[in-house]
Amino acid sequence: MTERTKPEDLRVQRSRALLLQALVSLLNEKPFDEIRVTDLCARAGVHRSTFYAHFTDKLHLLTYGIRELMDILIEAPSQEPGHFQHAMYRVFKYFKLHQQEYTLLFLNPQNAAAKDLFLKEFSRCLEQTLRQHHPQGGGEDLRARSLFFTGGLFMVMAWWLEHGAQPAPREMARRFAGMVSPGFTLLPRSLPDAWGGSAG
Repeated sequence: MTERTKPEDLRVQRSRALLLQALVSLLNEKPFDEIRVTDLCARAGVHRSTFYAHFTDKLHLLTYGIRELMDILIEAPSQEPGHFQHAMYRVFKYFKLHQQEYTLLFLNPQNAAAKDLFLKEFSRCLEQTLRQHHPQGGGEDLRARSLFFTGGLFMVMAWWLEHGAQPAPREMARRFAGMVSPGFTLLPRSLPDAWGGSAG
């Protein structure tokens, strides 16, 4: 039995998944600012001690959900032609599967604070990931590119959700990749080629 499949590891994954699902579920009912840890535990069916064994607060839980989304983006096979478009397909497909929850997060004015927090945390996580895979550095440029990508993606995502998540995820991925990938290839193995050249 590997480290990933040990029973205790599976229990950790299950507890975290239940708490994240509870957060998403509660966003259907109340603004992020009004959600309490006790609400999350009651909805997830876990003890407060279990919550604090994994997360320091509800912001930490939200950040965990963002990192899960980041994994979906980064794990796409970067060796294949069109890998950026494939990565974006995975992202749009994920949002299609969770359409109701993210429509509430992005379009409900009551969740404006949570939405802003989501965008800031996603951009921060993206910048952190890019810095790990860009040995030449990049300084403020990486921060600007992270903000650019985050803003563009989630403005498009909000528009897409507002229109019932149509067209289909594969078509949205094609369109978004066509707009973004010529000047901004995200996946780590592509970073040296995409960003390594001198400014022209």
